[in-house]
Amino acid sequence: SFVRDVTRHRPAQRLDFLHALLRAIVDKLPYQAGVTAVGTTAAEALALGAGVCQDHAHLFITVARANGIPARYVSGYLLSGSISGPQDVGHAWAEAYVPGLGWVGFDASNGICPTASYVRVAVGIDYTDGCPVRGVRGGGGGETLAVNVSVAPLARRPHDPYTATQQ
Repeated sequence: SFVRDVTRHRPAQRLDFLHALLRAIVDKLPYQAGVTAVGTTAAEALALGAGVCQDHAHLFITVARANGIPARYVSGYLLSGSISGPQDVGHAWAEAYVPGLGWVGFDASNGICPTASYVRVAVGIDYTDGCPVRGVRGGGGGETLAVNVSVAPLARRPHDPYTATQQ
């Protein structure tokens, strides 16, 4: 099985193992839209041989937890293209707890750890718990949902010790 193959040569350090897991998912489960759906499990995505960001996050979380490592699902946005402007595609990745570092992100869809280009919207144990929007609607008729996200860099403020430059 995938879990057995990944853990067979598990590095001693947790962070090294998590990076090896990230690479294994990138190699084993290439990104391919339209192959899976919201309810697809990690095992089903593996059987299909492809998936999208939520499948990658679920697989990462499953293997991490099977190895006793706390892991969680993150949904949000990834700034793509220009430095600022509209972002119309949601994204998902996983985070795992590393003692001494805290929660570290792993984006198997892109084969990297999240950077400042990632915008976190929700966190949970899986997609159902960490989905960006959830609710209940009663009554007749139909409805649609449109989401617009615009990303722009923060202006530097000289009085802010976190953004001030050393002189």
